[in-house]
Amino acid sequence: MISDNARIYKDTLIRDSSIGDSVISDRAVVISSQIDDKVEIGRDCSVIHARIGFGSFLGKGSMAKFITIGKFCNLSWHLSLGGSNHNYKSACMYTDTWWKKTFDVGEGLGPVDINDYTVIGNDVWIGSQANVLRGVKIGDGAVIGASSLVLEDVPPYAIAVGSPARIIKYRFDEDTVSRLLNIRWWDWPREQIRDASDYLRGDLDETKLGELERIADEINTSDK
Repeated sequence: MISDNARIYKDTLIRDSSIGDSVISDRAVVISSQIDDKVEIGRDCSVIHARIGFGSFLGKGSMAKFITIGKFCNLSWHLSLGGSNHNYKSACMYTDTWWKKTFDVGEGLGPVDINDYTVIGNDVWIGSQANVLRGVKIGDGAVIGASSLVLEDVPPYAIAVGSPARIIKYRFDEDTVSRLLNIRWWDWPREQIRDASDYLRGDLDETKLGELERIADEINTSDK
């Protein structure tokens, strides 16, 4: 199902997918995926067995497969997210896909258990040419530096860089991280996010954090 308000550019391939009010750029491939509203998929991307949340951006030339991506993520260009693992203990490291294609042996690409998907949280930033392996979980608000190779889980609001990636620091102190995870602004209705933009943009301070907590309390109260 493709929304009437989606913008689909030339030479794209979309199959077995749901596309919201989003942008799918030139030569992108989207297969067996769910793309929520206000998402942009850059040129020459491949998105396979994926879900991408509201307001996220995937830069050109990126591969995202067997993965869930949260809301408001800034994902740069030429990324490899959720790529296949290879059995280096076998005599031949050919994947099942290529055994099937080359020799018609086996079943080819089989289903991947959802528990083995790569998971990228909300409000995550990943720099260009990073590689996040299958099954890795990246927490809300985390930062992955450009050209990093992410082999292990990254906690919320951590900054990880390098090959292999290691955590060099956190964006905020432990108390602030806990408060932000409790606020979960990315789950607010769109109108409240827009109205709170002055508190969400620019350097975070105690005044802004307090206002965000106040808004979160109002939303939680109104939902009861």
